Amino acid sequence: MTGYGKAVTELPQKKVTVEIKTLNSKNLDLNVRVPSAYREKELAVRSKLSKQLLRGKVDFSIFIEVTGDETTTVINKEVVNNYIDQLRGIAVTSPENTLE
Repeated sequence: MTGYGKAVTELPQKKVTVEIKTLNSKNLDLNVRVPSAYREKELAVRSKLSKQLLRGKVDFSIFIEVTGDETTTVINKEVVNNYIDQLRGIAVTSPENTLE
């Protein structure tokens, strides 16, 4: 039950690499690594893997490399100003909290 697999795909802006390494073991010892931007998906990945794999020491990794121009983030000034106004309103009702 020892094995290694690797798959790579090129998307327009990213290169995605998935690796799996397994060693023989009585029980399932699953180690999943995903990029921090996709951390909320880790539990779903772990669940799918544990349904398919019965035993073994398994290291599963996903790597994402940005290959093209990153899309620039544009700050929505209207939304930011709305947040600031709301925070100032909270600060007024709580004198110990100030927003300068």
